[in-house]
Amino acid sequence: MNRPLPEGMTHSALLQLHRAVADWCVRRAQPGWTAADERALQAWLAVDPARREIMDAMGHTVQLAGQLKQFRAETSGAPAQAPAPRRAPTAAGAATAGLRWAPWLTPARRRSFAPVLAAACVALVVAGGLRWDATPSYRLDVATGPGETRAVDLPDGSQIALNVGTSVQVRYYPRRREVLMSEGEAFFRVAANANKPFTIDSGDSRVRVVGTAFNVRATSQQLTVKVLEGKVEVQPRRSVTAEPALLLGPGVGVAVDTATGHHQSLRAAPDEVGRWRTGQIHFSRTTLGEVAQELGRYLGKSVTVDDDGLKTMTISGFLMIHSADDFIQALPDVVPVRVERDTAGNWLISKR
Repeated sequence: MNRPLPEGMTHSALLQLHRAVADWCVRRAQPGWTAADERALQAWLAVDPARREIMDAMGHTVQLAGQLKQFRAETSGAPAQAPAPRRAPTAAGAATAGLRWAPWLTPARRRSFAPVLAAACVALVVAGGLRWDATPSYRLDVATGPGETRAVDLPDGSQIALNVGTSVQVRYYPRRREVLMSEGEAFFRVAANANKPFTIDSGDSRVRVVGTAFNVRATSQQLTVKVLEGKVEVQPRRSVTAEPALLLGPGVGVAVDTATGHHQSLRAAPDEVGRWRTGQIHFSRTTLGEVAQELGRYLGKSVTVDDDGLKTMTISGFLMIHSADDFIQALPDVVPVRVERDTAGNWLISKR
């Protein structure tokens, strides 16, 4: 008897759900799978019981496929061998014990099992296709340290410029281009290819494009995307499939709270998007607290403002990112502060 569809679900929707689960299964099997990815998967599964049921079923299908070789040997007419001594099952064996073939399975019973074998064979074909689609044709892991920027060219003509303290993992697959970026800042100029979308995953957020130019900044608290050219799609929380994606055009940006997924729109002036690539950061009535955070990034050391009043003081000027030492030491000439450096190289800004 055919199993009824979940209430309110069409065959098309069920097929899409199977494909989504299969995509998670394939990604989970890759070497780059992280604890954050696992949390995102578990959150996604928790939204709908049907998702977990389908994933469990796929796991059983893989186990079933693993028994095909044994089944074929039993039906080939080969001389029977004496049964091996019984052993206490291992934890892994216990998990699959219910799927093992019994040596007393009769031909009639085997014939009745033909539909299951056919399904398993189909599963093997599908698994082969998934393996092909999950095997990267191009891999690149690149990172920058304090005070270091770097530009890389990708094989399709796309380019990534990495700001200081940034790490990215690039993977090109037959039907998609993927980047994993946990923390840092990068400017992307993506070559258009409608058949191979380009995605950037940072925590539970995803940026998706076909061809465009934009800047991404990721911290543990916030993801900021600003668009220079083209259109960019941002999913604040990719684990929540019902949540609509945000579509950004030129001159528009968004800041996403990584903990809650809450977001707010930003203005992205063309001359400010990825301006750090020129080697300059422009401060325009920026609070000293924010300036200190930026200085810390480029110095690779902590910069602390020890007075709440000083933190809200605003300053304007240009920071040459490769001369951050000069900028912080010149602060007392511009605002009434004292700047001190300890033996570990960390900086303290206090009232003068």
